[in-house]
Amino acid sequence: MDYKRRILTAFNELALQRGFSGVTMDELATRAGVSKRTIYRYFNSKEEIIDTLLNDILSGFEQKILQMLDSCENPVEKISNIIKIVPRITEKLTPAALHDLHKYYPHLWEKIEQFRARRIQHLFDDLLLNNKYRCFKSVNPKIFTTALLASIRSVVNPAFIIDNNLSVEETIQTLFTIFLSGIVLEE
Repeated sequence: MDYKRRILTAFNELALQRGFSGVTMDELATRAGVSKRTIYRYFNSKEEIIDTLLNDILSGFEQKILQMLDSCENPVEKISNIIKIVPRITEKLTPAALHDLHKYYPHLWEKIEQFRARRIQHLFDDLLLNNKYRCFKSVNPKIFTTALLASIRSVVNPAFIIDNNLSVEETIQTLFTIFLSGIVLEE
């Protein structure tokens, strides 16, 4: 494993335990088995490490979403499959890490928000506009996705999850159950 990957892996392991703000460069150097000088050779700052890690997570998430979308035809099944993989991917970002992003790195949190908005907008616009399986009620996709995104921002955020002692998985599944029950036609 190259130094850069080793540093990122070590940082991720430490961040899972303490959140991003709890990781010091000394601890990171020890965990990665490199000097602080080596860390700074590859990354200018802790923020750059977090940004790189976040980009890796979002890129991996994007790939998994695309695989899920290609793996089946039924739109309800596509949504269900995506809902199932979200918690597996977000487990790399604990509520404490998400809270740190939200509080200390708002521009990186915004990157997550933009990613969520872009993916959800694309997914539901496509599914609701191309309702060839006739499994969704006729609703305006813009209104649906805007309402869903607003709900996600309100509910799938660190403060709400921590304050209500929820898991990311439970929060996402409940929210999507509420929304899908509202648009799926009765059989």
